Amino acid sequence: MKTKLNNIAIARDIDILYACESGSRAWGFASPDSDYDVRFVYTKELSWYLSTSEGRDTIDFIDGDFDAVGWELRKQLRLLKKSNVSALEHLFSPIVYLAENEVLIETLKSIALECFSPISCMYHYNSMSKKYRDKLNGETIKLKDLFYALRTALAGKWILEYKSMPPVIFSKMLPLVTTNENNEILNLMEIKATQNENYNHNNNTIVTALVSKLISENDIYAKTLPSGSVDNKRIDNFLYHTLTS
Repeated sequence: MKTKLNNIAIARDIDILYACESGSRAWGFASPDSDYDVRFVYTKELSWYLSTSEGRDTIDFIDGDFDAVGWELRKQLRLLKKSNVSALEHLFSPIVYLAENEVLIETLKSIALECFSPISCMYHYNSMSKKYRDKLNGETIKLKDLFYALRTALAGKWILEYKSMPPVIFSKMLPLVTTNENNEILNLMEIKATQNENYNHNNNTIVTALVSKLISENDIYAKTLPSGSVDNKRIDNFLYHTLTS
């Protein structure tokens, strides 16, 4: 993985500060044929930031099952200021491929947690939950859709309970459900680990009912949640010192 990332850095003339796995592999319920969804943060040469016109701040690279997307650091910080869920989750992925400057990354994580907005992230998670819930009405359903709906619904529940960023690792949120629901979910996780991404399974009414219940609860209480706190001066100073050090 590092070789692929180094090749991207050389070809695109960038400095990759951080790279991680995202998606189902990071969440902990990948299928055997799941892609490697690599996400990274990078910087350009200083002159790139001094232009009167902004250059492209995203890199996309696909090679077979290697799907990589990179965000330039200023873009990453702008997204964090908006409490963008993807920007937040990537920084706390359990699978890190590259993070040579640990102090820099820990500071970036600290900024991310300050910017975390419970209400903003709740609306994002609940919107995604509804999107996938609408695919769970048949006698058989894609396990992938079920787990995507369940993960985001539980993330919303976590925010309601703790007013903090949900764990990236899906299993860490399972204490939020009953023992019976937990057992059903774990059984489905074992099945998903042996089947491909398109696998259809008999609809588990216990788990699909849980998804609907969580979405309803999240809808009711979402407006009661607080927003984040953005320290623009700290973020600007972090960007400046990163680029000039």
